[in-house]
Order: sequence, then structure tokens, then C-alpha cells
Amino acid sequence: MDFCKDYSLPDWTSDFEQRKTSVSQLPYEEYTGPMEKSASDANNYRLIRLPNNLVVMCVQDADTEGAAAALSVDVGSNMDPVELQGLAHFLEHMLFMVGTKQPSFVTYAILRFLSANISILAIYVL
Repeated sequence: MDFCKDYSLPDWTSDFEQRKTSVSQLPYEEYTGPMEKSASDANNYRLIRLPNNLVVMCVQDADTEGAAAALSVDVGSNMDPVELQGLAHFLEHMLFMVGTKQPSFVTYAILRFLSANISILAIYVL
């Protein structure tokens, strides 16, 4: 079941304002339109779109001391070109070097940073 297919995203041509980060002055867009949420939901939400069109939802929970991040990319083996079957799986291995004894320096640096800064790391490939 694909839960993302049932969720309607905001109109991508309106309700986004151009912004820049405070320190680096990097551009992004922030959704300023209405967001639906339960009346009992005390969380604050922000929806931003990065220059590469990646959409990020930021959720602020005042009762939580930690932070969490999740990434869902709606592509996979079913999106592989006919002439490059297995491309998604290959790229997964290139990013996380699954099953190798010597990960690349970049992979090692990413995993080292993640293990030092988070309590749970879960990688799922569906």
C-alpha cells in the first residue's frame, strides 16, 4: 500500500514564498497556505521546498527533547529503465556499501556522523 498516493500535496505553483537561510543565505521556498491538522494536535508544522524540488516537512513538538528525520523517496526498482534493471539496488549499495567489508570514506563519514548524533538508524528499501 502506498500511503503517499492518498495524500494530496499543496498546489506547487502557488502558496510558496521565496526565502533564504539566515546564515548561509541559501534559497528555499516555504509553503504559506493552509495546512490541515487535528484540533488536538499541538505540534507546529512547516513545509519547505529546496532548490532541487525536495519537499521537507518540519514538525516541532515542544514536549520532545530530541530530533528525528525521515526520508521517503517514491522511486525504486519499478522505476529502473528497461536497459538498466537493478539500478536502484546498485545505487543503494553505492550509498551505504551494504555487504562490503571496507566502506568508502564518504559512506564511513556519513555513518560515523549518524551514529554519533542519533540513537536509531533504520534503512529500509522497499
